[in-house]
Amino acid sequence: MLDQEKVTQQRTLRARAINEAGGIDEALDAGTLEQYADITLSEAIVLGLIRQNVTTFLGIFGHGSTEIGEVLRVYEGEGLVKTYPVRHETEAVHAATALRWSTGKKACVFTSIGPGAMHALAGSLAPLSDGLGVWFLLGDETTEDEGPNMQQIPGHEQNLFLQLFGVMGNSYMLHTPEAVGVALRRGLNTVDHPYRQGPFYLLLPMNTQPKVISDFNIRMLPKKPPPPLGPATGYLYETVVEKIIAAKKVVVKVGGGARNAGFGLLPY
Repeated sequence: MLDQEKVTQQRTLRARAINEAGGIDEALDAGTLEQYADITLSEAIVLGLIRQNVTTFLGIFGHGSTEIGEVLRVYEGEGLVKTYPVRHETEAVHAATALRWSTGKKACVFTSIGPGAMHALAGSLAPLSDGLGVWFLLGDETTEDEGPNMQQIPGHEQNLFLQLFGVMGNSYMLHTPEAVGVALRRGLNTVDHPYRQGPFYLLLPMNTQPKVISDFNIRMLPKKPPPPLGPATGYLYETVVEKIIAAKKVVVKVGGGARNAGFGLLPY
């Protein structure tokens, strides 16, 4: 069982070190923040979002997001993040969407399990339609399959929330805490996509949020978005044309769907 007082003390020291150094990387470089630490999944997520310059959180807490709320409480107390409670999850999504659209600043919407997550899903049509990147932290049913959880989707299939949110857009369910780095990378690739941003739905089972990841490497948290593809410069086209003209034969490889197009490829 977690010693909550000790966990809170360690979180406070980490948050303070980051704030005093001016960032996670600066604190790591200065040695005031240890690179390897035993931290909970929820804290790893918040650290990962801060490293991606996500420091604004909007939403409504509930029994499906209490651990995330506790991490945000400590980190806000040390001046690293700002949490804005709202009256409705859809309102939170619209506010995060407007913030990204008007200022370019990223934000994260958090909800509990059940109706709150569904309200956020409805609101996410706005950033999805407009190509705007917004993070979502959504409480989810436990992974232990011990029976119906309060406010989960009724049924006997696995991962129903993941299936539902996956229809809307890119999503990930953190069944295994050690997969947090992959989840945050996929979210970064979606929220900061160079051509078409979008919402990213990170589903957090209630029982994995407080799980401790031993010797977690904080430097593995992703921070750089995917780079845009550069233009195909003119000299490349010219080089290809020259090589085709100079070649004795040109081999064209086509798929089976073009097996009847041979005559169209023959030189005149």
